[in-house]
Amino acid sequence: MGSKSLFLLRHAKAVTGGILIPDKDRPLSDKGVKDISKLASKLSKKGLDIELIITSPSVRTITTAQIILKGLKISHSHLVVNDALYDAEAMNLLKVISSVSKKIDKLMIVGHNPSLMSLASYLAGEPISLSTSSLIKFSFDFKEWHDIFTNRTSKFSFLN
Repeated sequence: MGSKSLFLLRHAKAVTGGILIPDKDRPLSDKGVKDISKLASKLSKKGLDIELIITSPSVRTITTAQIILKGLKISHSHLVVNDALYDAEAMNLLKVISSVSKKIDKLMIVGHNPSLMSLASYLAGEPISLSTSSLIKFSFDFKEWHDIFTNRTSKFSFLN
C-alpha cells in the first residue's frame, strides 16, 4: 500500500478589507508575514519536503504559499493556483485533491476557512479548528489521491 501526506494550511493573517479592498485582494498583515515566516523556518528545520502546493487565487493565500516555498527552498514550479479553492465547499477541496497525480506523495493545500476546517474535521472524524497560519498534516495509506473519498484517516497532527 502507498503512503500519502496531505498538509492543510490556512493562510496567514490578512489586513481587514472593508469596502476599500475586495476580499480576494487583501494582502497579509505584518503579523501574518511574521507568523508564516516563522512557520516556514520551523518546517525547513524539520526537513519537510512538499512536492506540490495548490493555493486559492487570493492575494493572502498566494503570498502565504510563496513564503512557505521560499522557506523550504522549493521552486515556484511546484505551486499551482486553483480558482476552485476560493470560496469553496469542503467537497470542492476534496475534488481538487482527488485529481492530483498519484506521483505526488506530499501535497499542501493553502486555503480559507470555513472550507479548510470542514475538510479537516471530515478527515479527522472530529471537530478541528484552524486559526490563521495553522497547519495540519494527515497521513493516508493509499496509492492514489482519488481514494481520499473512501479512505478517511484518524492519523493527523498539528505542525505548529
